[in-house]
Formats: sequence, structure tokens, C-alpha cells
Amino acid sequence: MWQRVLQGDTQTIWFWAALYTFIACSYSLIFQLRTRKWHVTQGDLIKKGLTTFGATERVTSRQKYVSEALYRYNVSGVAYEGTKISPWVFVASHNARYVLKKQMSSIQRHSNGKVKVYYSPGNPKKSYLIVAGKGGIFITFLISILPAILYFFKYHL
Repeated sequence: MWQRVLQGDTQTIWFWAALYTFIACSYSLIFQLRTRKWHVTQGDLIKKGLTTFGATERVTSRQKYVSEALYRYNVSGVAYEGTKISPWVFVASHNARYVLKKQMSSIQRHSNGKVKVYYSPGNPKKSYLIVAGKGGIFITFLISILPAILYFFKYHL
């Protein structure tokens, strides 16, 4: 089968690409579903914003950015600090920074100014400010099965 891939056989390449996509997205889907069941507590947001990613570019439009945060929360009387906004790290160009700003606007604040912190019940030092919504889970599911469906329609119908 690998010989056919090296020879550039389109059907074989589609098969392996569909299988890889299904496996990778299934892992992501399981993780997304698990984090939705994580416990929730309130925390203090110390810092949030954008920071440069990689080397500083001389041309502004080539600069890459990631979102950053620092927050503190307590679980069973133990204090923790977290820095992860979401399990998915987005790297955006200077012109696409709005994607990161949109992500940060999803951080839920309570009326007392505290933020909602999701933490792993088995390891409370693992935490996020945002977990996957139903829409994101659905899109991951679609991405996982779409290549297999396209493969089936192209080569088996």
C-alpha cells in the first residue's frame, strides 16, 4: 500500500488522508467532550491580551500573534495559576488578530468580576477559561468524517 502512495496513486493517498483525519479528529473530539465535563470554579483574571509569536517581523502584516492570559483560582483550598485560555492555540497574523480577540471575548465573567475557570477534576492544575461548545464539537465531527465520505463517493459508487 505504501508503494502505491509513493507512486502517487490518488485513491491510496485519499484513503490514508481520510484515515489520518478521522483518527486525529476523533482524538480531538474525545478531548473536547471530556473537557466539557470538567469542574468549574471562579477565578481572578490578572492579565489577558495578545503577544507576538515567533521572531519580531519588520513588516507588521507578517507578524504572528497568540492570545495570553494569567488567572488565579482555588480548588479545595489550594491556590493555582493558569495561563491557558483554550485547549486550542490559535496563531493569527497581524491582519487576523480579530480571531484572537473574538476568542478572548468568549471568556465568561460573573457579575462580581470573577471569571469562569474549567479545571480537570483529576488534576486541578490543568485549566482553561474556555471549553468547546456544541458548534465546535459538531464541526470537528464533520471534519473527521467528511474525507471518508468523499472517498467513498469518489471510489466506491
